[in-house]
Amino acid sequence: MGGLMNHDELAAFVTELADDLAPTAVESGTGVGALMASAEAIADDKALLGVMVTAVRMGNIASYLLAAATARAEAVGIPVRHRLKNGRDLLRELPLAPATVNRVARLAQHLDDLPNLVREVRDGDLTVDHADAVIRGLDHIATRMGADGFTEVRDKTASTLLAHARIDQPAQVMEMARELGHELAPLDPPSTPPADNPSLNQASITRTDEGRVTLEADLDQLSGEKLHTALDALAKPIPAPDGSPDPRPRAQRTADALVSVITAYLASRNRPTVGGVVPHITMTVPLPVLVGSGGEGDSRVARLGFTGSVSAETAREIACGSTEVTALITADSVPLDAKRTQRFVTGTLRKALEARDGGCQFPGCGRPPAWCPGAGSASERAQSKQGHHIQHWADGGETNLKNTVLLCSMHHHTYVHGKGWNIQIGIDGHPWFQPPEGGEPIRCHNRRTLTLANHAAA
Repeated sequence: MGGLMNHDELAAFVTELADDLAPTAVESGTGVGALMASAEAIADDKALLGVMVTAVRMGNIASYLLAAATARAEAVGIPVRHRLKNGRDLLRELPLAPATVNRVARLAQHLDDLPNLVREVRDGDLTVDHADAVIRGLDHIATRMGADGFTEVRDKTASTLLAHARIDQPAQVMEMARELGHELAPLDPPSTPPADNPSLNQASITRTDEGRVTLEADLDQLSGEKLHTALDALAKPIPAPDGSPDPRPRAQRTADALVSVITAYLASRNRPTVGGVVPHITMTVPLPVLVGSGGEGDSRVARLGFTGSVSAETAREIACGSTEVTALITADSVPLDAKRTQRFVTGTLRKALEARDGGCQFPGCGRPPAWCPGAGSASERAQSKQGHHIQHWADGGETNLKNTVLLCSMHHHTYVHGKGWNIQIGIDGHPWFQPPEGGEPIRCHNRRTLTLANHAAA
């Protein structure tokens, strides 16, 4: 390993580099400034790609220089003299992202014991991200094998991971390290691997200032696999009613899928009880909120059991009919028994809806009844009580076949309540959908035309 520049040499190098990058250097066509300016002028593919490769190598060399300087600073006690614990803390004082600090600090710790890896970073052939994947991969294998067993295979596994780092992405290098960890781990490992240890699982649910809810989770591998399996099919894109691609990004589709799984769980009776009651979302809502009349203070605010106050729009959506339990109160906060008619879609009516609709009726969807909240056995349907009221129950809408329709959670919430799609029962006895901007009604999922003709039915 070559020695580092001393302070004066390094200062002179930085000054020369700064001069090369100055506008006058660019204009004169010399030094690094000319290299940077050339990217704008070069039209030849090979030459321009050469500039990009050179820039990457410069970045890799700079990463090595920073790691070497960090190791040297720690060796001569600079962090301690500045009341810092180590070189990592010294790096944190620089304008670097935390992830970059950690990668450079780990590389600094292995400058002597991983010479082949360090040489490739120093020569500009390997990024610090790839080098860090090798280092973390070796740490993972050492944990799986135990210190004594790992010593015998360390050099070989380091060479294997370095070979993959030359051609693969850092994530693939880590996956190779995990595979090697499984292969090399003894039958009686010194400890349970973190990926296999459910006792390390953590999850937190917090409410933001805007009233949204954030979820963070750290799961063992098997639990994560179950989560992926549960969400994968539900997170697939669903074409828009006009046939265009699903506009939702992957993250939104995954969130919608998670909500669908939760909604289906809440629709089932096969779950623990609380106080002898199968848990459901509980909302306390003043009657003026549902009927849209005036009110003051708390008389105009609906509240959910865990997340607090909700908007009138959300309260009316819940009252539309779902797996939730709603308690009505008057403007004076007096509980009200509001059994004008049966509000919930239960028993025979639910069966009739499933027979007529066959699943989510929103154009282009067709998710089966099992994913339209409230599906399941007769007892589960009776408990879950879901079906969308075309005319809201709070507005006087009846609970019957002519005023209800099956919708999956995503289309129920995002399109009907969120975007204002209108629904009507056509002369054929099936639901038809009209976009909020107007226009001709669009057929539901299992109808081709608004007609009574037998051949028109799906």
